[in-house]
Amino acid sequence: MKWKGKIKPNTVSHQVGHVMDIVPTCLEATQSENPANIGDRTLLPLEGESLLPVLQDKTPVQDRELFWFMYGNRAVRQGKWKLVSLKNKPWELYDMENDRTEMNDLASQHPDKVRVLEALYEQWSACVFEEKTWKGR
Repeated sequence: MKWKGKIKPNTVSHQVGHVMDIVPTCLEATQSENPANIGDRTLLPLEGESLLPVLQDKTPVQDRELFWFMYGNRAVRQGKWKLVSLKNKPWELYDMENDRTEMNDLASQHPDKVRVLEALYEQWSACVFEEKTWKGR
């Protein structure tokens, strides 16, 4: 990242982010607000979080769950743990701090973590597919 006078050159962060954080980051950087409406349509609140504080060496974004679903493939990430499943396949669990390339499935070694993350995923997916805004537990 580079932004003269705002972000130090060559800034690198290990903060987990998601594509949904881009708009909130740009809005904060430009001191703008997300509109509540466009014409007669009410917009859902943004689910992402600004990463600007992280990029400016201030308070990091709090840990949060991130969720994915595409073509039947699904995932949830919480802290260092990532639970993933290809379409119609069992869940796999990875420790992203020690296995960023997802080579060592730890699901059988941590069944309680699998259950916790799967429950979070099920709550999120029920909310999303009912077209509601996910605001965590």
